[in-house]
Amino acid sequence: MKCLALVVTASLFSLCSCSQDIPADKVPSVVLNTVQAKFGTAAKIEWEKKKNLYEAEFKKDSTEYAVYIDSAGKLVMSKLDIKENELPAAVSTIISTEYVGYKIDDAAKIEKDGIIYYQVELEGKGKKDLELVFSAGGQVATQMNFLK
Repeated sequence: MKCLALVVTASLFSLCSCSQDIPADKVPSVVLNTVQAKFGTAAKIEWEKKKNLYEAEFKKDSTEYAVYIDSAGKLVMSKLDIKENELPAAVSTIISTEYVGYKIDDAAKIEKDGIIYYQVELEGKGKKDLELVFSAGGQVATQMNFLK
């Protein structure tokens, strides 16, 4: 199960090596309009092109966001940082029982195709850090490629 979680997480972040920073004036207006419509008060947006998607990273109301939008302006996926106490109880329970000796270093809520996932970064003294993705019910996410 832990091996599957690592594969899922690796797939989630596989686009990092294929990204390119781009200035806002090179982002299509339909993409800019999507961010404006859904996150109107977002400021200091940093743009990257990842394969065929545009990634916008920004803060809104003290929360960090990353959103992925296709060239037609469709919001493909969003990710926002959350506090540990905002994780579903099922996710917290799995972490405390199956990942003994680890503590949550960072947590995020991901929405893709209307489904909510929770990403957690775990660290343990003398242990390798882990990045895992769970469904809201606490199962390791089986969707292998978050960003197609």
